[in-house]
Amino acid sequence: MGLQGAETAAWFGRAKAALVSGVSSGFRYLGDDDTQVISRGEGGHVFDMDGKRYIDFQLGYGPVILGHGHPAVVAAVSEAAAAGTTFAMTTSTEVKAAEAVKKAVPWVDRLRFTNTGTEATMHAIRLARGVTGRDLIVKFEGAYHGAHDYVLFSTASSPADALGSRRSAVPHQVSSGIPEAIRQNVRVVPFNDLEAAERLFRSDGRHIAAFVVEPILGNVFGIMPEPGFLEGIRRICDEYGAVLIFDEVKTGFRIALGGAAEVFGVVPDVSTFAKSMGNGFPVAAIAGREEVVGAWEAGGITQAGTYSGNGIATAAASATIGELMGGKVHARIREVGTALMEGIAKACSDKRVPATIVGHPAMFSIYLGVDEPRDFRAASGHDADLYLAVVHAMVRRGVMPCDDALEPWFVCGAHTNDDVAETIEAFEAALSEAIS
Repeated sequence: MGLQGAETAAWFGRAKAALVSGVSSGFRYLGDDDTQVISRGEGGHVFDMDGKRYIDFQLGYGPVILGHGHPAVVAAVSEAAAAGTTFAMTTSTEVKAAEAVKKAVPWVDRLRFTNTGTEATMHAIRLARGVTGRDLIVKFEGAYHGAHDYVLFSTASSPADALGSRRSAVPHQVSSGIPEAIRQNVRVVPFNDLEAAERLFRSDGRHIAAFVVEPILGNVFGIMPEPGFLEGIRRICDEYGAVLIFDEVKTGFRIALGGAAEVFGVVPDVSTFAKSMGNGFPVAAIAGREEVVGAWEAGGITQAGTYSGNGIATAAASATIGELMGGKVHARIREVGTALMEGIAKACSDKRVPATIVGHPAMFSIYLGVDEPRDFRAASGHDADLYLAVVHAMVRRGVMPCDDALEPWFVCGAHTNDDVAETIEAFEAALSEAIS
């Protein structure tokens, strides 16, 4: 039995006739019987075309941090739309949003806005290459940095047996249409393996422009960095003159107002922000130290975008950051996320199902396996079939996390204690159903 009601199924039929596979992003297609069509969102909930309410733990893959349709964001966006949205000039709305980012993330000297996380990491990598005069970039196995050619290697979509030796990892290309020559400029290392990173830099360090780092491995259960790991990566980049880029498309403004630098105490040269910065509106930024981002001002390194810094996006960013500044939203997320993590862990323990709850209260995952993973390769021990059965049983009960276990559960400031209780009850029932 599929997850769609009759009206939702009818709408999905219309979607398939007009949209390729019925979606505008390949990650949204979950099969003809299980792909949802949503009519609206409200707070921590979404409603399908049959009017069924779900507790939403996907939150658009992470952007919605205040809750769907948050009044402050809606009001700011409405006002901005009435004043005109896109100009061939800087706007006051854009300036205010940039000031808000700098206030929230005090290590940032200056920034530029763009529209998506993919654009942000693409521009950050080009900037690093332009500043250093080098070509190579380094990324972690399992990390997803957007859908552009230079980063579609060894993502969470890669089979573990295609990664080569741990000592000399092979960049696995995850999409057709990428020129083979690009692979020559990409290097990969396992997450939480400082020795592997050091070995790579001893070999190729003089050619490495940037190390692109997800501080939390956001597409692999939200695996956390081990103590000293990010500090070690910072030291290596300093030693070899490489630009340290934190891809905070997921963690930025979500795990703390100041993102990973605030939580882990490690400051990069450049960070890319998106998602939670705008509570679901398409806004992103490349922000960093003056000695790096200032290279745009000197000229010769292209960064452009017709819709970059547009009125709606930057109004949403200002309003969202303004709401986060008070601290109540993050406190609420910590409370709800911690309660969910503890409740789910207890349910697994009570049912004697080996499991570890991995990640941060704002973005965590359920690893159904014996040993807690520390990197992407170790994550292959997860029982994906059991997880899928549990999630589908939860969706039928009105609770909607992503059915890909690698993708974290996301928590927003609108989730309530009642949502926690309903979710844990649904998880317990779904787990019992799946293992019976």
